[in-house]
Parts: sequence; structure tokens; C-alpha cells
Amino acid sequence: MRNNQVLNITHHGFGKPEPWSFDIEPYYLKVVKRRWYILARSPYYSERNCQKNKTDGGNCPENVYMVYALDRILDCYSTKATFSMNENFDINEYYRGCCGIIHSDEEPVRVILKAYGGGADYIRTLPLHESQRELVERKDDEASYFELNVCPTYDLYQSLLAQADQIEVIEPESVRRQMRNFAKNLMSYYKEEKE
Repeated sequence: MRNNQVLNITHHGFGKPEPWSFDIEPYYLKVVKRRWYILARSPYYSERNCQKNKTDGGNCPENVYMVYALDRILDCYSTKATFSMNENFDINEYYRGCCGIIHSDEEPVRVILKAYGGGADYIRTLPLHESQRELVERKDDEASYFELNVCPTYDLYQSLLAQADQIEVIEPESVRRQMRNFAKNLMSYYKEEKE
């Protein structure tokens, strides 16, 4: 990464039948939930998008960035080729409003959480996102309220579900509805069998 060298990696993604080898242009390393990831520009997908834009007049992004878990990389070597890092790339902007490794082009939304009992202390000491703040004016005897400005990605939902019995999404309705869908799915897994 320091030398802007193109790497060839063999990656075996979850759910994929076999590993695949390809080149990446490494930009950043990131740790999320005790797993290391590499954020890299994909020369293959970036070139494919450029060709598609030329032939179809489309508006595909010129630079395609992908994220790979390091523990899923089976082999890695330098190709000796170098690349020029996109000077306009800003890691903080790329992950603005994101709660993990999943990127979103959507604008962050205001999410209000109601935390019950020990859930409030847990969220206070391990914030779900850097934008999190406690809403003192909405505090009541049984619960505390928190506000986050986040993109509702799968990473956010995983964090919310980790404390599902101690928190409630108050708004927006779209995030509340998605949590309701997750709860319905969970309930279907734990139906009591009739004797």
C-alpha cells in the first residue's frame, strides 16, 4: 500500500463455490468487529464500467471500490505494477454515516432509539456510531433516548439486533419497519412446537 503496488489476491468469499484470483489497488485497512478488511479499487470493475459508459452512454462510477475480509484472502502477491491513488478519494466521506464496512451512497437519516434498562448503559459506553448522542430532553424513568445520523445498512441492523430486547427503534418508520421484519423472521425460527 505504501508503494502503491497492485496486488493479486486469491479470495474465497462467503457463499462462493470456489476462490477467485484478481488484481486490486489497495487503499485502506479497516477493522470492524474484530475482523480486518481491505478497501481497494477494483481495476476490473472500474475498467468494465468505463467501457459500459462508452458504449451505453451510462453513468456508472469510473472507480469501483470493493471490500475484502483479510481472513478470506487465501493468497496475495505483488504484481510489480503500480497505480496512482485517486486524489479525490476521502475515506471519511466514503464511510460517512456508515456503521461498519458496508458503504452506502444514500444520505444518512436521523434514527431515534429508545433503550430500556441496561441497554442504555451499554449504548452509552459502546456507541453504535460516532454521531450518536443522548437526548436528555426525552429521558423518562424507564428508558433513555439516543439519536444517530446513519445510513441504514446491514451493519446498522446487525448492531441493533445485537441488543434487540433492550432497544426499540422509534423513527424513522422505514428503519422501524425493517426491524419489525427481522423480528418476524426471528419469531418464525422460534415457534413452539405443538405436541
